[in-house]
Amino acid sequence: MTICISAIADTHEAVVSCVDTRVSTNVTSFDPVVGRKICGMRGWTILSSGMTCYAESLVDTFEGLLGKAEDNDPPTIKGLLEKAQLEELQKYNAAKYLAPYGIDMPTFLKSRGATGFSDERWNELSRSILDYSDTYDVELLVTGWGGTQEKFSGSGAQAGACIFHVSREGISPHSDDGFYVCGSGGPAAHSILSYFNHEPHDTLARAIHNVAAAKFMSERTEKVGPNTVMRVTTRLGAGDWRGYFIQPDEIDEIRRLWDESGAPRMSDKAEDAIVSIVAKHQKSQTVSWGHMDRTLDKLSGTEPTPPSTSETSKPEQ
Repeated sequence: MTICISAIADTHEAVVSCVDTRVSTNVTSFDPVVGRKICGMRGWTILSSGMTCYAESLVDTFEGLLGKAEDNDPPTIKGLLEKAQLEELQKYNAAKYLAPYGIDMPTFLKSRGATGFSDERWNELSRSILDYSDTYDVELLVTGWGGTQEKFSGSGAQAGACIFHVSREGISPHSDDGFYVCGSGGPAAHSILSYFNHEPHDTLARAIHNVAAAKFMSERTEKVGPNTVMRVTTRLGAGDWRGYFIQPDEIDEIRRLWDESGAPRMSDKAEDAIVSIVAKHQKSQTVSWGHMDRTLDKLSGTEPTPPSTSETSKPEQ
C-alpha cells in the first residue's frame, strides 16, 4: 500500500499532489528514489496505490482510453475511469478462477451452458469470484481540468478543478471536498487535512504545507514509505501536463521547518520558506496577509508584528 494525497488550492487554479515511493509486491516492499506512482496526461494527474502490478495495469488501461478519447472533460474522464476499472477488475478475477478453463469474464457471465459448467460448479465459481474481488486493493486519485475548464476566463469554482477517487467500489467525485486521500496511510492524512480545515481557496503555500504535513504524519502508518514526491499542477500553462515538481531538497527544507516548529501547524517561518520555494517555479502566487506584513516589516527594517489568526487564514482577494 502507500499514501496518495490531492488537494485543490489557489481558488481552483492549482492542485497539490503527493505520494510516497514505496513499492509492494507479493513477497516484499521497498522504496525506490523515483517511481510511476504519479503521472499525467491531457491535463490530468494520476496517483496510484495498491499492489504495483495491478495498479500499473489500471493506469495503462485508463491512459490508453484517454489517449483515444475525443475530449478530456470531467464527464468523459469519469466514464473512462468506470470502463477501465470494470475491465481491470474482471481481468483480476478471471486470472485466478477462469484462466485455467480458457475463458474470460464476459464468456463466463454470458451463459452457464456456453461454459460447460454444471449449475453447482457455476454457482461455486460465482461465489469465489465475488469474495476474491474484495482483495483487489488498487486505488487511484485522478485530478485536473478538462478543456472546458481550461478555456474558462477567470478563477473560482467555475474553473472546476476535479478530484476522482477510483476503487473496487466504483468512481466517486470529491471536488467539493477540496481534497482526498487513499492508500494505507489515508486515515492519518485525511485527519490532518481535516484538522487544518483545508479549502480550495487556500493559498498555494498553505496547501503545500498542509499536504506535506499530512504525508509526514501518514509515515507513522504501516507500509507508508519515507520518500516524498510532490507536484503542483496548474489549470493554465504550457505542455500536456502543466505544472512542476517540488524538488527533493525543497521537500527536505519543508520537513526540517515542520519538525522545528512542533508539527503539525505551519509556522510563519515555514510559510515564508514555502512562498520562496513556489517563487522559484512560477512567476506569481497568492499569499496570506501575514506573509505580506512580514515582508513589509523586513523591507522597512522594523520588528515584525505577530499577525492575528484572521490574518493568517484569510486569502488575498
